[in-house]
Amino acid sequence: MRILTIVLILLASTAAAQQTKPPADAVRVQSFLDRAQPVCLSRPAAACVDAGLLFAASRPKQGLSVSDIKTLRERLGAWYGWQQAKLVERERLSIGLALLLADGIGAARLHGMFDEDGNGVVTKSELLADVTLDARPLGKILADPKAVDRAAMARRLGLPLPILNGLFR
Repeated sequence: MRILTIVLILLASTAAAQQTKPPADAVRVQSFLDRAQPVCLSRPAAACVDAGLLFAASRPKQGLSVSDIKTLRERLGAWYGWQQAKLVERERLSIGLALLLADGIGAARLHGMFDEDGNGVVTKSELLADVTLDARPLGKILADPKAVDRAAMARRLGLPLPILNGLFR
């Protein structure tokens, strides 16, 4: 009888584990990525940035608040925890490093590094101060050292340039 009870408990716990849903924040990020991927891969970069701001900002027309950055970090962390085993090593390392850097800098300080006018929100133009957008998709722009002033971005973030360059690989 005891063995039957143990087997039933194991079966029940296995079934429960298989039914465990991913965190809601992870699902939100994945849903955004699924919707944004066609835009970000084929349309001009501005459309991808706009989609990102719509997802990340509570008031996208105004910009990103410190609270928005904290929420985004929580969501991205949940997504990363859920999906990291599915990511290729380069993606896993880049995203993991970006999350660690964001944690090390802190949301308020990170926000302050981009909020040039000190009004409490990071606008699209402030966010892209070191990036020159054109008609190419965002990924192509971010891979182009001529379109991203990586030295200026490294100074803004207080990072050594090689670490910042590692995020763009």
